[in-house]
Amino acid sequence: MAILLDEIAKLLTSRRAEQLAKLLDVRDAALKQGIQTAGAVLLGAANAQAATPEGADELLASLNLDKELQTDVMDAIAEGHGYPILDFLFGVGLPKVVSWLQDTSGAEVGPFLPVAAPLFMHVLQDQVRAQKLDRAGLSAFLAQEEKTFSHDQPQLASQINAALDLGQNTGERAERNLARFTPEEWTALARVPALAASAVMMTALSGPVGINKEYVALRQALADSRAANDPDSLVGLVSREYNDPAQIDALGVTQKNAVPMVRDACLQALAILNDKATHEEIVGYKKLVVTVSARVAHAANDGGIMSIGGKPVSADEQVTLDFIAAALAYTP
Repeated sequence: MAILLDEIAKLLTSRRAEQLAKLLDVRDAALKQGIQTAGAVLLGAANAQAATPEGADELLASLNLDKELQTDVMDAIAEGHGYPILDFLFGVGLPKVVSWLQDTSGAEVGPFLPVAAPLFMHVLQDQVRAQKLDRAGLSAFLAQEEKTFSHDQPQLASQINAALDLGQNTGERAERNLARFTPEEWTALARVPALAASAVMMTALSGPVGINKEYVALRQALADSRAANDPDSLVGLVSREYNDPAQIDALGVTQKNAVPMVRDACLQALAILNDKATHEEIVGYKKLVVTVSARVAHAANDGGIMSIGGKPVSADEQVTLDFIAAALAYTP
């Protein structure tokens, strides 16, 4: 058995397994199988990452810098530390990897990957320290681990490799898609959904509970868009951006500047899209911005206690929504 997968299995003590099974709402047996399969997928992704000197350097640097994994791995899981790991190893290709494995092998790894990722990186970090692995050593170690797993489970290994190839192809298409735009142009496009949502928030300021609902609505709207669109598409890529409250706050939207700021951002985005995007992409982008804004407007109504008597969208919020649609020249 591959060393890393064996070490992950050892980490799943009875207590940890019980906690994680409860977290994922699965039985203990399903948890252990799911974590092992997810670990194998992560092994394949890490091996692919370390196949080039540059990739191995990036992986080694990530392991050396990630101090959270050196403490309690359960805390890292609880804090959602698995998601940035998955983004690092899979990028935009993750949904394709997950769906391919589900369709070909019946392995539902999606729910287990965010949990398995910190476990995998934790045991890999231990091996790097114990064996004093440098870039070349890390690459050789992961290649041998992958070889061992392929020998033990050739069919699953073949399915995982095919899924990873599909994910890599998706990532390459995404890079070609992004290459049409300069970094400044991409930033201008990527921030508009968050700017529009922020303008709605500024129209009728909510209390802490309402603001939290609005942030949740924004993130869920972007997540729904990611699920509904190809991950390498323009809309799919934009939906990955500006979904963190800290990022949104850093945009600096206030009640005073919200309207002119979102107007200028929409006009700038349209100019970029009209020059470099297809008609279908432009329509999808406009729909994304309008949909995200509307979801935020509906998130926290203006009722009193327990929202009794509240309206889904206030008159002022509707004015802002109409303004955003007009700035984008959007027609349903």
